[in-house]
Amino acid sequence: MKVKNIFSLSVFLFIWLFTSPIYAQKNPLLGVWLTDVKSHVTMEKCGNAYCGYISKVSIRPKLYEKNKQAIDKIGVENAYDYFNKNPDLRSRRLLGLQVLIVEKKQSDIIYSGEVYNPEDGKTYKGKVELLNNTQLRLSGCILMGLLCQSEIWYRIK
Repeated sequence: MKVKNIFSLSVFLFIWLFTSPIYAQKNPLLGVWLTDVKSHVTMEKCGNAYCGYISKVSIRPKLYEKNKQAIDKIGVENAYDYFNKNPDLRSRRLLGLQVLIVEKKQSDIIYSGEVYNPEDGKTYKGKVELLNNTQLRLSGCILMGLLCQSEIWYRIK
């Protein structure tokens, strides 16, 4: 009787583990993610890496208020990479802009690479950690990883 219970429990755990959403999805990073700012970032496979592109532009209220007239004139979806440190890149539209590339897999749920922040025009060393099938933590760091800032992104179905 005990062997039957152990076998049943083992079968249940095996089925649960390999049918849970994070393991059932072959590439769990792929898809559309809602950022802290309420933008959408679409994660796609790009070579051996994963790349994130802005697929819906949203601007923080504080930044919008500061630049309201200019943003209203062109529309949020037509906003440019205005804060880029390279003046030659400031004419790029935010919509479709690559803001993330992660490739080095530290574990089954942690990937590292680079994060571009269009709010300050800087690129940071970063990592993505899958918290579950519907949430990931994006972190960007400076000073060789001593100072980091992170936010939670939510999968959009």
